[in-house]
Order: sequence, then structure tokens, then C-alpha cells
Amino acid sequence: MAVHATGLSRRAFLGGATSMCFARAAHTSEKPFDRIMAMDWVSGQNLLALGVAPLAMPELERYASLVVEPELKPTIRELGLRSEPNLELIYRLKPDLVVMNGDLATMREPLSAIAPVCFFDPDNFGEADHLGRARQALSSLAGEIGASIAFERFEQSVDVELADGKQRLAGYDGRPLYVATVIDGRRLLIFGRNSLFQNVLDHFGIENAWSGHVSRYGHTTASADRLTDRPEARLLCVGDTSRDTLNILLASPVIASLPFVKQNRIVRIPDVLFYGGLPPVRRFARLASLALSAGGQDE
Repeated sequence: MAVHATGLSRRAFLGGATSMCFARAAHTSEKPFDRIMAMDWVSGQNLLALGVAPLAMPELERYASLVVEPELKPTIRELGLRSEPNLELIYRLKPDLVVMNGDLATMREPLSAIAPVCFFDPDNFGEADHLGRARQALSSLAGEIGASIAFERFEQSVDVELADGKQRLAGYDGRPLYVATVIDGRRLLIFGRNSLFQNVLDHFGIENAWSGHVSRYGHTTASADRLTDRPEARLLCVGDTSRDTLNILLASPVIASLPFVKQNRIVRIPDVLFYGGLPPVRRFARLASLALSAGGQDE
């Protein structure tokens, strides 16, 4: 398939495709490839979800603290920055396949000289159905690398986590929920109705309290006083990295007067990547449902 990606946008290049491989290697068995390179976190975490440890991935230390799941394997090499992967290392490792997202489309030509390239895009930015897209994308990738059985197992684990979370929240008090990450002592990144997190809230039957504008990526930056629009709401704060800044924010007299602060309607969960398909869906479903079931009722 002769497609030249240089100069095209990620979305225009992929054209809505979930998985697109070039110079595809002949591989039809159910045994996953042994030597696959992941050029980004999303490709890496989805390969790990299929039981495939990539030869290398970028920014492993940050992945371990911000993405977390699936857990990295000790054999995975450091590939450098996500924006500037180490091409020399890729040449040395001689992968059988390179998997990456469309943001790196301009690198297809040099990478294709090393190994077949597969573009992987599990996100549905600007659309509502992230879960459907994520399932389709991971199924397609699994088919390309001979890991369809592993996909079925992982998909089932996601469905179990969603079902368990819904059961945990059967007694939830019905309050709408703000989902946000604190940026600093004044601003939050708030996730809205077309975010990946929204699909999980819909499954749980919990209303998203944020009805304002969001970007095509499903979030917006807003000052904390915007949360007064729904005084009855609860706040789910995503990210251990924001713990200190959340405490600073809560110490502000204006913020301390907000109903969700005064009535202790704040719950926190560790970091979850807000894009990337089924792996972050599974993690968010588990962490959010556990936190809300433990702290989701008024004292």
C-alpha cells in the first residue's frame, strides 16, 4: 500500500482507520510477534495489554508514574523522548514490526526502511463513542500481530472491571460528578462529555457535572470557581501528581467556601491516562468506582 504521510495531519492521514500497516510482514499464526517496537505510550500500553512486551518504548520512567498500567516489563529498553525517539537504537534492535500513532506519521518513511510500520489509533477524539473505537482498534491490532486470543482475554477483563464498578456503585447517591486534574493553585483540567472518562461514567449511570465547552480531546482548562455551577456536585480529582497543588487550591478562601469542599465531597484517584483506548478505561473504571463507593456518600 503506497501512502505518503509527510505533511498530512494525524486524522487526515489515518482517515478514521483504527489500525493501518505498511509493507506488512507475513504472519498469520496466533503467536504474537517477538520483536515489536512501540514508538509511543499508547501503542506500548496496548501491546502490553495483548501480552506483547515491546523491544523499546519512550520515556519509561514517566510511563511508570503517569500511565502505570499495563505494567512495564524489565526487558523493555528506553527509546528516548516521545517527540525524538532514538532511531539509532531502533536500527540496532532490528524489530520485526514498528507500531506507532499517527502523530509520528512523518517518520514512516525512515522507519519503513527498518521494519514494517503499523499505525495504531484507538482514540475517537471529537466523537462520543470512545469505547467502541477502542475495542475495534485493539482487535484490529491483535489481528495484525497474531494476538486475537489475547485480545479476547483482555476485552473480557475490561468488561468485568466495568461490571464490577457498576455493581460497587449501585448505592451511589446520584450526585453529578466533576472529573478533573488540578493544574495549579487556581486552575483545573476538566473532562467533559466527549472524553474517554465520560464513557465510563455513562456505564456507571453517573451524570457529568460539567456541561461547558470542551476541546475535541474532551477536556478544558478552567478556574476552580467554575465548579460552583453545580453546587450539589462531587469532585473526582485524577492524579497523584496534583496532590500538593490540590491542597494549595483548597486552602484558598474562595475555593474553601465551595459546597463540595465544605461538605467534604472530594475523592481522589491516582493518575490515569485520559486517552489510549481500553487499558486506561479498565484502570479508570476500577479506581473511580472504588473511590466513589468508599467516599461517594455524604457523611
